[in-house]
Amino acid sequence: MSDKAFYNKPFSHIYVEKDIKGIPLVEEVLNNLPSAKVILIKHYKDIFNRKKQDFRVQSKSRSLILAKNTGNLIFEGSDMCQDHGNSRFFYATSVMNCLFDCDYCFLKGMYSTGNIVLFVNLEDYEKKIVEMLKEGPMYLSVSYDTDLLALQGIADLCSFWTELAKNNEDLTIEFRTKAHVKRFDPAPNVIYSFTLSPQSVISSYEHYTASLEGRLDSVNRACEAGCNVRLCFDPVLYVKDYMKCYNDFMDEVLPKVSWDKITDVSVGAFRISKDYMKGLRSCCPMSAVTEFPYVNEGGYMKMPSDIYKGMRDLLVSRLKEVKDEGKIFCDSDGSIVRDR
Repeated sequence: MSDKAFYNKPFSHIYVEKDIKGIPLVEEVLNNLPSAKVILIKHYKDIFNRKKQDFRVQSKSRSLILAKNTGNLIFEGSDMCQDHGNSRFFYATSVMNCLFDCDYCFLKGMYSTGNIVLFVNLEDYEKKIVEMLKEGPMYLSVSYDTDLLALQGIADLCSFWTELAKNNEDLTIEFRTKAHVKRFDPAPNVIYSFTLSPQSVISSYEHYTASLEGRLDSVNRACEAGCNVRLCFDPVLYVKDYMKCYNDFMDEVLPKVSWDKITDVSVGAFRISKDYMKGLRSCCPMSAVTEFPYVNEGGYMKMPSDIYKGMRDLLVSRLKEVKDEGKIFCDSDGSIVRDR
């Protein structure tokens, strides 16, 4: 018998802060999960920040926490993320933690829990962004700490962010996903970014995510709907026979994409802060992708530059077969080039 038989189903328990009960988004979530046991709490940190939690165990049976975010709503983009030439690059945290369970995810180094927090005070996010837009155009990633498109059946946060973009032309929103998405809402300042990985990498390290076939289907659906579509070959991972693995991967991907409809492409190596790596290795001690001997450069753990350079050059050379080089964003040695 599988050990899954001994766990509750994901979101069998929902913790709700007492002060937000009755808010429409709360009711939407509860209606979408009618069999869940609802537990009222004073503050989300009482559950999310408890001591002696086990990310690995909780990821098999996640609980959902509905809360009001009274802290920071918008953050400056990380130096480890590509800004695609945007000088005012930010990310929003309307959800903390992810439905998926990738071995290499930095969230496992950041959080001690596998449970998910969904902030329901979206009007406060809107007020903050409108205020920030007075200082100039913004590029905002809304899937930095999660995969919002994967949560669509639970809470339709994507519609909120899309409408906000439609009503503010100086705001560019990016959704990034590993889900098999079938419906899209195109807008000139909304970008759908799809992480593409070899199927062997998906099967080994990107647990619960969509297959490569499913992701490519989503890419084509988004293109047909008239969306701005970005393909992300990021993170590139060191695996057995890595050059052959990624070359075969490109052989599979290149003929299945309508490249004239792709906005741009990014290529990037796995990289993570040394502090998060410590927690990540503790969470996934038997994973080859976390135990690889990465190099510490300036407080960040990265793939050795000679290995990554070969992988990067391979991917870029293959992508240049179908896409103009000016639309391919990449890092030079595992360090993000921020001014490209």
